[in-house]
Amino acid sequence: MTTYHQIVLKCPNCSTLMSAYDLMSYTVHDAESWSDGKTGFGIPSVDRIGICAVCRLPFWKDDAKLPDDPDWQPHEDLASVMDMYDLEWRFDDDRDVKTIDYFKGLLEDGFTDTDDKEFYVRTQLWWAINDLTRYRGGYRSVRNLRMLNALLNHRRESKKLFNTYRDLLHDNIERLIFLFIKGGEPDLLYLAEMYRETGDFSKALEILDKVERHDRTWRKIKKMTRRKDSRVFKL
Repeated sequence: MTTYHQIVLKCPNCSTLMSAYDLMSYTVHDAESWSDGKTGFGIPSVDRIGICAVCRLPFWKDDAKLPDDPDWQPHEDLASVMDMYDLEWRFDDDRDVKTIDYFKGLLEDGFTDTDDKEFYVRTQLWWAINDLTRYRGGYRSVRNLRMLNALLNHRRESKKLFNTYRDLLHDNIERLIFLFIKGGEPDLLYLAEMYRETGDFSKALEILDKVERHDRTWRKIKKMTRRKDSRVFKL
């Protein structure tokens, strides 16, 4: 069962008080996961960034927590903290591109003032770029030639758009690798995946050989590395 604790946050930009929720616990039901660490349906998302309902500026939720956690009874009188999914462009046809620009802009605006915050935003940017080709429709859903042509055209356009962000993807992952190693005791399997997606397959194989536990995820990543395939894939 997924449980939340209602809290009150204070916008660091305009001091507006807003209601929000802290995730306390959850149960996984048929969750999907990807080689880049992103999880989908079945696991609740924990967004560390909020958007003020009044000034519409982003802020770190940890920085907006009050020193004390008073028993705020009139929660219904407070506006709710917004997130990226409340922004108007989230329903636009080019929302994938705007999501990439959103996280890229946070990095350029100096929003990440610690290594931990930078790692979080860069991970979101990594996932956002991969999203361009992540959710490809399967051929099992095809019912006729028209649907097949639409699927193939969508895949071609998605790959073409993804290629325009390839340099940004590589630069971003290289910075992630630096931050990951700098943090000490990095997860070798995750580190190998980063190198694989930059196309450094020899380095990825070198790291994979150091992993002691050869589980299903390890075997899949090694298989893709040996194929010299840098695409994100579902685990």
